[in-house]
Amino acid sequence: MKNLLLLLHRVFNPAPKEFLEQLEKSGFNIDKLIKSGISRRKLERLSDNSLKDWILEQKKKAEDNGWKILTFFDENYPPLLKEISHPPIIIFVKGNIELPCFAIVGTRRATEYGRSIAFNFARKLSSSGLNIVSGLAHGIDTYAHKGALSVGKTIAVLGSGGLKIYPSSNRLLAKEIAENGALVTEFFPDDGPARFRFPLRNRIIAGLSFGVLVVEAGQKSGAMITARLALEYGRDIFAIPGDIGRRTSLGTNLLIQQGAKLVLDVEDIIGEYYEEKKVVLTKEEEILLSYIPENESVDAEFLTEVTSIRPERIFRLLLELEMKGVIIQTSGWRYRKIG
Repeated sequence: MKNLLLLLHRVFNPAPKEFLEQLEKSGFNIDKLIKSGISRRKLERLSDNSLKDWILEQKKKAEDNGWKILTFFDENYPPLLKEISHPPIIIFVKGNIELPCFAIVGTRRATEYGRSIAFNFARKLSSSGLNIVSGLAHGIDTYAHKGALSVGKTIAVLGSGGLKIYPSSNRLLAKEIAENGALVTEFFPDDGPARFRFPLRNRIIAGLSFGVLVVEAGQKSGAMITARLALEYGRDIFAIPGDIGRRTSLGTNLLIQQGAKLVLDVEDIIGEYYEEKKVVLTKEEEILLSYIPENESVDAEFLTEVTSIRPERIFRLLLELEMKGVIIQTSGWRYRKIG
């Protein structure tokens, strides 16, 4: 793969030494970058005119096909992605990245059960305001994207360049995603899919998202790599339990065993981030709450008189409302509604 640092160099157009200094100031450790596959010899080739011509050609191809180029230094670069240990120096984006992002990942060899879970969870999470991120692969990824698109938008992170969509059978899906969300990749337009690129893609999926749901996954799989990276980045990990006799459940069950949150319903995820939306009141509680104002406090005696609810029952209902976070107790056993 051509050195991504070179394109950033061309975009910024500083001298090589200044470029490296900018990276250092931004928190990048050059030695770590070199260990991750960028050699000093490649860095020294920054002045190679033929390589610069190739970079300019790739840049033009990307822009001519509707791709924007974001560098680590741009204001629009996703903030969560900046926090990971080895963020991509540049990303190509087709469409618009909208926050907040939540990832749904899993095996390519998904069962009907897994595909249904991925679609329905993505649809409901998208409806709640989350932007679903996945990797455009067959199986769980495809159904997560489709579920999100049925009500909203989604982000697909590619393991190839933007002109080499993989798998090719998902090209129409990729087009729909670009129009209703975003395609994201760190690879040059002409870079085809390769085995080593998918773990790199997975770190971006985990990096963009504040939480990751693994639906079905083998014990050694790309989805498990994404979960491991998400844990390393301090993200929330969720997993769907599965049949202990299925290979595609080994990974998710192992994650649960290791501390991932077991998910039985989409509310198990939504409740982690939107607890206030989960408040459900009984009819009695609704009646009682209607007599509690926001701008002043009232006592239990007043509430007993206006509602005809027994005093012992009033105190129980007040405790329930207080626990649900809709009222607050003030001095003298008085209560007011929280606005």
